[in-house]
Amino acid sequence: MADKVEPTPIKRMWTSSIEDATKALEAAAQLGIGIEIRSEYHPDGRDSDSQTLNWEIVLFDEIPEEDPDSEV
Repeated sequence: MADKVEPTPIKRMWTSSIEDATKALEAAAQLGIGIEIRSEYHPDGRDSDSQTLNWEIVLFDEIPEEDPDSEV
């Protein structure tokens, strides 16, 4: 049985635009790379009582079929 291999993050970015998050998802699908998108509220610097929704986007390299360093 091959060892479980975790994908390597290749880029991490934040955006407050859902359009940017959608474009990143479409690009990852076209390129065949992994992507993780999650939302998080951040305090709004202009108003101490409000928060802004932000999107964290993490792109990953391809996941190999098996760990090349594992002993078979």
